[in-house]
Amino acid sequence: MIKILPAAILFSFSVFLSGCGSDTVAVDDPHEDYVPELYAYDIVDSYNTDTATPQHPALAFNPFINDGRYKIFWDVNSLEDYQVSLRINDRASINGSLLIHSQRCGAGRACDQSGNWVCEYANDFYMSCDGFVHETDIYPLIDQIPQKVYMFIEVCDSNSGYCEFDYYPVTLE
Repeated sequence: MIKILPAAILFSFSVFLSGCGSDTVAVDDPHEDYVPELYAYDIVDSYNTDTATPQHPALAFNPFINDGRYKIFWDVNSLEDYQVSLRINDRASINGSLLIHSQRCGAGRACDQSGNWVCEYANDFYMSCDGFVHETDIYPLIDQIPQKVYMFIEVCDSNSGYCEFDYYPVTLE
């Protein structure tokens, strides 16, 4: 009977402690929901208008000013590799947009948590970025010049179908 008493006391004490305000929270796998978050997206247009400046004027790309160059900047929070893409559309929807440029980013790559591209809008209605030979024909989006378009930045998780994006309206001159 003496051996049962310490076991009963120990059991009662553990039951008492388990009911004393213990806030146990179940923790999921900490690597389960790591998806990229787009923190910032900015454009510097043909006229050096920078969207990072508050109250900036409307954006415009002109193929005859600064050789049609414009710059793209982004900041992302991502613990894993992600895909970043620049897209253009004639409406404020990423659906049906044309891909201008894309790059895989992450630790040890040319772009990690942030990146930038120098892009070009040519007078024959082609766009490209970072000197890549691949040019995108944007003529199917053009009704008349000047033309309002939307420039999208999209970041997508490499391990899932998760993507998020932002855009700016831009006038093509």
